[in-house]
Amino acid sequence: MEGAKRAVSRLDLPENVKQFLTTSWGISTLHPPQFEAMSSVLGGDNTLLAIPTASGKSLVAYIGIMKRILVEEPGSKAVYIVPLKALASEKFDDLSELCSAVGLTVGLGIGDASAEAKKIDECDVLVCTSEKLDSLMRNRSEIMANVSIVVADEFHLMNDSTRGPTLEINLTRLRHLRPKAQIIALSATVGNCQELANWLDATLILSDWRPVALEYSTFHDLHLEPRLVQSSAMSSDGDALQPPRDLEGPKSHPTWVVVNDTIDQDGQVLVFVGTRRSAQSEALKLSKRVLKRLTKDNPDRVKRLGVFADSLEGRQQTAMAERLATAIRGGVAFHHAGLTHGQRKAIEGAFKEG
Repeated sequence: MEGAKRAVSRLDLPENVKQFLTTSWGISTLHPPQFEAMSSVLGGDNTLLAIPTASGKSLVAYIGIMKRILVEEPGSKAVYIVPLKALASEKFDDLSELCSAVGLTVGLGIGDASAEAKKIDECDVLVCTSEKLDSLMRNRSEIMANVSIVVADEFHLMNDSTRGPTLEINLTRLRHLRPKAQIIALSATVGNCQELANWLDATLILSDWRPVALEYSTFHDLHLEPRLVQSSAMSSDGDALQPPRDLEGPKSHPTWVVVNDTIDQDGQVLVFVGTRRSAQSEALKLSKRVLKRLTKDNPDRVKRLGVFADSLEGRQQTAMAERLATAIRGGVAFHHAGLTHGQRKAIEGAFKEG
């Protein structure tokens, strides 16, 4: 009964939008915090949605955009602000799928190419970084004259010393230029959510609901010690921590020990490092070890990885692309802003597919 109440089919949206969400994206029911936000978002109110990662914040924003520019103010423009170029490309792809199904166009603002400038002028939805939006409002403020809804993704970065001031100024200017525009801010859960909501004159939707459990552990000297688990509302396992255990492998290469253990569990792992050079170096080191194991245990997968590496965009044009292809042959990839959009998209797609 609770699930039926949260059905996408019951939302106050155009039928073609609901049809796309249910058939193309397979979303038939909203998560509880998504549903809680619908009253405010579909009602046109400013909204701050502060829920854990992977709980579906972006979908709430997409729904708000569709209602605003298709129903409430047809012919107006939406602006979707993100902090990173890579994230802008991801949201651009999502929104392009959705908007093409309902007769809208999407522009991407992350540089200054002439083709990009034209799309920025003509699009119904503009996805851009804070820096690009800052430039547009300084030099071409007339583009904002028709904006009816603004989405600020990763809003908690307002506290970031490098990106926060630009985001704050952008939102302040937009509220001055377009005082009736709806603002939807998407944030991880932070300590002063209510203060941020008050600043935006926004309804606060705060929840710790998450679709999958998240376990925090420390790993030192080959010993894995679970510390905390945030349970999933969709699981009946509760908050029980896994027992501590010792992993096998060389102490000189702890990331390989973690990767090897992940392969044992038929899983995937993300390894974060401090620099682009470190990302490439670590990926190549891990690739050699993973390739050696896969060659013995799963030669068919090695062949598939080889095909994927050969199809990589610009593989023979730069040394970096060649290093990436080499790493991919061993089942590992590096990912950073120095790669082309096509390379990043290919890596992200392959990781999502397992």
